[in-house]
Amino acid sequence: MNTSRLNWGVLGAAKIARSVVPALHQSKFARAYAVASRSMQKADAFAREHTFEKAYGSYRALLNDPAVDVIYNPLPNHLHCEWTVRALEAGKHVLCEKPLAMNTVECTRMIEAARRNKRLLMEAFMYRFHPQTLRIRQLLAKGTIGEARVIRAAFGFTLDEATHNIRLVSRKGGGCLMDVGCYCVNAMRTFFADEPLIVYGHAERGKKTAVDMMFGGALIFSGGRIGIFNSSFRTVLDCGVEITGTRGRILVPSPWKPDARLTAFTLEANGKSKQIEVKNGGAIYHCEVDHFSRCVLEKKSPGFPPEEGLNNMRVIEALKESARRHKEVRLA
Repeated sequence: MNTSRLNWGVLGAAKIARSVVPALHQSKFARAYAVASRSMQKADAFAREHTFEKAYGSYRALLNDPAVDVIYNPLPNHLHCEWTVRALEAGKHVLCEKPLAMNTVECTRMIEAARRNKRLLMEAFMYRFHPQTLRIRQLLAKGTIGEARVIRAAFGFTLDEATHNIRLVSRKGGGCLMDVGCYCVNAMRTFFADEPLIVYGHAERGKKTAVDMMFGGALIFSGGRIGIFNSSFRTVLDCGVEITGTRGRILVPSPWKPDARLTAFTLEANGKSKQIEVKNGGAIYHCEVDHFSRCVLEKKSPGFPPEEGLNNMRVIEALKESARRHKEVRLA
């Protein structure tokens, strides 16, 4: 393993991979080393466009390269478990896109593979590593708005049900809850720093597909704290987080993709309102790549261990069950 910069390999040429690649080039701890696709032609084209050193015509060939230190897995949801486990067993550390897997059984299998092979595994919720998110967590920990009692979260956009899009394929992990609602669930758990006890979920499914085109729900935490969220493929771009406490509130207009140079959120406390700016916080994927790379190089656990992904999936599964049964579901 390179002791200063890690060789990253990318599985597939997905759209999200194109967002992460610039972070590999910008990082002091990572190198855009190799990319793999099911087609050598696609891999070559991606490698040339994004300045990778090597290209492979199969995922297995990439994993067999001993020079690869870290694998970034942005494959469709139904392939997360299989290829993450294969990568871990090949001795690679893995940053896997969200949601970590299709279900808790797969999540557990991935975590066990990471432990067995003594490799790091982390779910790629990139917003968690931006200084804006860190600042919000600091304010909550200090009690700046008193005790946080209610969190509202939203993430939605328009997706034509008639289009060919993997997000609309149920057997491959489609649906807005798995795609964007998972961010809302993760944020409520992160900002409350706790796990919900009860969940309620409601899904509105498409006429042409079996997936949820809209999904909303409520999470009940200890002490009667409430998290409310909505996710959608049927709205204009809709995103935001609002945290209301006993002495104030925090309103975040851009929680998921804060600007690299200047982002801001509103803090209302003690009868006063002010904008809190986060300047030059960095690109979200850059923050994420740097964090994971440094954890590997410094041999320390990530800020969010893979069990975080398992816990997030437990809540998602409970929400799905609630939507199917039209009743509350209690978590152990």
